[in-house]
Amino acid sequence: MNVFKGVVFVALVVAVAVGVFNGVVMAVSAYFGPFYEGDADQSRNFGIWLVGNGVVVLVSAMGGSVLFCRYLRRGRG
Repeated sequence: MNVFKGVVFVALVVAVAVGVFNGVVMAVSAYFGPFYEGDADQSRNFGIWLVGNGVVVLVSAMGGSVLFCRYLRRGRG
């Protein structure tokens, strides 16, 4: 049961982190306007967004698993 709780907790942490990251990207894009003039700039910005999402997923998954392990070590699992 602890494994299931851990997977759900990490999935929720990842979902919140990706949602916040994409919300910030959309807010910055709406404030400053489009960041691209042509297709090459648009492709570059998509790549930056995609890599950013990947980094957010990796970091939040690691952070969520560390938080859950700390929670289990305190005897609350």
